[in-house]
Amino acid sequence: MSSTAYYHSVSNVETEGRVRTEPNIEGSNIRTSDPKDKEHTKGFRLSPGFIDQESWVIKLLSWTWEIVLTALPLFFIAVSILALQLDQKVKSSSEYGVRLEEITRLGSTIYPILFAMVVARFYRNVARWHLERPGGITVSSLEQIVGSQSFASALERLIIVRAQLLLGALILLSWAMSPLGGQSLLRLLYIDEKVSKANGTVYYDNRAYQRPLYFDMDKWTYGPSDVIPALYSTSLLSPRKQQQAPMDTWGRPKIPQWPWNPAQDIKKAEETSREVNGSALEAGRDYYTSLIGINMQGLSFSDNSTQYEFDFESGYIDFNCFMITNQASLDDLEKMTYPIDGNWTGGNLWEDWSVYWETQKKEPSFNAVTVSPASLFDNPYLLYATQQVSEERNKHAVFNCTTATINLRTSLICTPQGCRPQRQRRIRALQMSEGDLDRRLTAFQNAVREWPQMTAVVTGSASATDNYIANDENAYGPQYAQNWTGVDNEMFSRRLTAAFNTVWEAGSDEYNLTKSSSALPENPADFWTNQTEATITTAEPAYYVNRLWAVILILTTTFRQVLAICGLVLRCLIRGPDILGFASSLTRDNTLVPVSGGSFQGDTERARSLRNMRVQLADVQPRENHGYIALSAVPSTSLAEEGNDWDKEESPSIMRQLEKKRMYM
Repeated sequence: MSSTAYYHSVSNVETEGRVRTEPNIEGSNIRTSDPKDKEHTKGFRLSPGFIDQESWVIKLLSWTWEIVLTALPLFFIAVSILALQLDQKVKSSSEYGVRLEEITRLGSTIYPILFAMVVARFYRNVARWHLERPGGITVSSLEQIVGSQSFASALERLIIVRAQLLLGALILLSWAMSPLGGQSLLRLLYIDEKVSKANGTVYYDNRAYQRPLYFDMDKWTYGPSDVIPALYSTSLLSPRKQQQAPMDTWGRPKIPQWPWNPAQDIKKAEETSREVNGSALEAGRDYYTSLIGINMQGLSFSDNSTQYEFDFESGYIDFNCFMITNQASLDDLEKMTYPIDGNWTGGNLWEDWSVYWETQKKEPSFNAVTVSPASLFDNPYLLYATQQVSEERNKHAVFNCTTATINLRTSLICTPQGCRPQRQRRIRALQMSEGDLDRRLTAFQNAVREWPQMTAVVTGSASATDNYIANDENAYGPQYAQNWTGVDNEMFSRRLTAAFNTVWEAGSDEYNLTKSSSALPENPADFWTNQTEATITTAEPAYYVNRLWAVILILTTTFRQVLAICGLVLRCLIRGPDILGFASSLTRDNTLVPVSGGSFQGDTERARSLRNMRVQLADVQPRENHGYIALSAVPSTSLAEEGNDWDKEESPSIMRQLEKKRMYM
């Protein structure tokens, strides 16, 4: 259902008969036309003047603010450019990264405020400029543009006015960019790890080419004969978690044993590779070659994210054992012979065992004997005899162990938290001369002979070595002996391998083993056996730019910059005073508000000039059948008291408050 509104202008002639004398603002009477008084009004009269006649200071401040407001979007464009320059840049090397972080955090709050200032000024200037154009502007469009000073007000005008839907939708779309720009600024930067790689050199000891102390027993006698047992005992005394860890007690990386396979052909096994099972090592299902790790230098950890990855070569003596008997008496030990210097029955197990009793006056719980091979190019084997738990005393278990030298190339990853083996490959050993093989065999025999005395020998008690090989957590406990019945050959072989190679490693670098210094000498190649190339990976916190949000920020800021420039240009083109959106505009050309002149003033100036005038929205035709709603000046108190003597029935111009049930024109 449609309705038609008829309206006409109210002239001075029409309103003269309805207006009575009103009190003047600031004490002077304003006399308006009345049936009883036809004198003209003596009201406010504002003197003529030029448009925009404010002082130069106000103008300077005003235009300075206009220019600053126009240039503000450039700041956020600069932030976008600086952020793009920070992309993938390490945080520690950035001079302004931290400040830019703060700007993006605070900017998400500031951005919508500045956006509102720019857009509100633009729409206000658009309305003022259209209002001065020769063709003017429709009231509906003017109402929507002037009222679009925020997203909420723009939505309200679109719903209430309902005249320019397309215009209202475009205005809403422009306001919707404000939170979008703020959120894009907040999500512009984020911090993640940046991985960089470089090459470096790591120095390490290759035990395959380094002579341990056992090559010269004079050095043992007059040297570190107390240091090596201490290192060995410390390794056995360490907690099981430490023994199964990838690093030894002194922070050196340990090397895993090659998988145990007694039926494997050693030559065919060369050049094969495998992935190291770290979980099995930590759980104790797999074993390391020694409880003492390999010495390395050249690792420099500048921060907690540096990682070294490299391959290194090493070798160890592997034992493959099986039990001969676990009920051997002393007589049986005496019957167990082995060849010495070509004599096939040159030695027996009891004879070697009794030597300890005669020289040390103590009986060790185990004895190990090296059986030399027929050829130096063959590997020796080991007879390992140890006390057996039984009802009868002097029962022994005897194991026969073949030996082999296993050479490995192990891939290691080292971080500030430690090193972990990743992969292993069997490699061929360098061919050694007969002289080197003979000296190595002698060193092996010396190490085996000294092995039982590496820990304290207590007659009638199992040694720490026996307890470790038997997988007893209490290596230095008061056990009389271990029960070797049904012992697993693989476990025995692998733990014996770890124990003996610990003795071998302890004699290779006894004085430097406990050092933790990472300093390198001037010529490291002169002091170290080998070197390898490492890939150094560093993961550092770096700045990354979310490019999608960067594009959104640039687009919204560019849009805001265009509106800012257009708003400034329109401000320069506008000539008339600003009369939109101010309450003082309602006093212009209003016969019920006795003010003349001042058309050149903007509404802010007009509001200051009429700051003491009181106005009221009321019914200005109280005696008519139909009221008339208008903004009118409120009579002053003095004149209102004067009007008490009037006949109110004859004063048709007295204002009346609005009523819900009264009809108005």
